[in-house]
Amino acid sequence: MKLINHNRPLPANFFRFFDDHVTQAADSYRPAVNILETEDTFTLELLAPGRVKDNFNVAFNEGTLEITYTTPTPEANDATPVAPTFRRQEFKLADFTRRFQLDDSVIDVEGIDATYQDGVLRLALPKREEALPKPPRQIAVA
Repeated sequence: MKLINHNRPLPANFFRFFDDHVTQAADSYRPAVNILETEDTFTLELLAPGRVKDNFNVAFNEGTLEITYTTPTPEANDATPVAPTFRRQEFKLADFTRRFQLDDSVIDVEGIDATYQDGVLRLALPKREEALPKPPRQIAVA
């Protein structure tokens, strides 16, 4: 089963419709995402270099996959580090949240797996057995 009907052209920004509108705010950081499809799985790749894998939170609730990265705040008893003075700052490792609406009838929610390697968070979203492509049924001619 496909998520897209290839017979009708879709607008270029069609998949942005499924993102949470809060994550589309102009001043919020949104890491780039690739979504790949194979015969039995979807793979979501989220570009997030320079992060610590323990600070990712991936949750699925009521049809929404939410990926959050939060930098922990220093403990009150820790020595407060002095903030550096930037002479030039071209990037910032900001916290983020991305949300995606998933069809429970297509995705096997219990089988979702996440790995973080080389700055890319990869989520394997296996398809349910019912959503896998089936070979054409042969009908005998009598």
